[in-house]
Amino acid sequence: MKIAIFGMGLIGGSLGRAILKFTDNEVFGFDIDKSTLQKADLLGAQTRSLDFENDMRDVDMAIFALCPRVAIESMQKVVPQLRDGAIVMDICGNKRIIVDEMVELEKQFPNLFFIGSHPMAGREFSGIAHSSANLFENAYIVLTPVSQDIAKLSAVKNLFLKLGANDVEICSADKHDEMIAYTSQLAHIVSSSYVKNGHSSTHAGFSAGSFRDLTRVAKLDPNMWAELFVENKDNLVGDIDEIIKHLQEYRDAIADGDEERLKALLADGVKQKEAAETARKNRLKD
Repeated sequence: MKIAIFGMGLIGGSLGRAILKFTDNEVFGFDIDKSTLQKADLLGAQTRSLDFENDMRDVDMAIFALCPRVAIESMQKVVPQLRDGAIVMDICGNKRIIVDEMVELEKQFPNLFFIGSHPMAGREFSGIAHSSANLFENAYIVLTPVSQDIAKLSAVKNLFLKLGANDVEICSADKHDEMIAYTSQLAHIVSSSYVKNGHSSTHAGFSAGSFRDLTRVAKLDPNMWAELFVENKDNLVGDIDEIIKHLQEYRDAIADGDEERLKALLADGVKQKEAAETARKNRLKD
């Protein structure tokens, strides 16, 4: 296949590198930052840069590795240029806003295959300089299909599996955004909040894995994550409220010196963690 990737940052660049390393497909990169495309050449993230005027009719798959609003703007410009049968896929962190746009585009271009995707992979850094061909190794991939075509869906699934993905989860955009609010977005909010404690600047010599793990994703891209948080606020605000409630329970038990209540709260946390681990292991066996 000839694959065009719009947005050659961390994820787009990693995707390009992985496709070229693990498959026989060609990758044509597009980015408004010309220096990014130069890095894409140096890092082996693209076969060559996309010539929008001359290459689009030959593209088999267009992938949008951009923030949701920019991805939508780009899709509106790119989709009319694609040949019948081409696959249109995004890899954004929220799905409802993208899928809604894909539904409208499918009405205008019914001969294209539209699908949302979200690789459960990433780093606390941004930009193609931090990309890796192995970023998707053992990762889960969430797919939110819009169009109905088993062969095309299988092609997308098999592409990710060739890149090293562990498994593919197919669900609705609503389910995706509900789950991602908890598993990803809330974690970034907690990390960003935790690191604002006055002791964070003097932690050296007093910290180890716990501090490192809890603060890792605080080093985020504010523009991208603010957009994702606000777009998914109906799910995320409820999750924030719930963790505030649990923190208040811990705070009150500690302030009251109530060790028995605190033990019960901590034991319940252990129980919930073990249940989560068991559920994950059972899924891996299936």
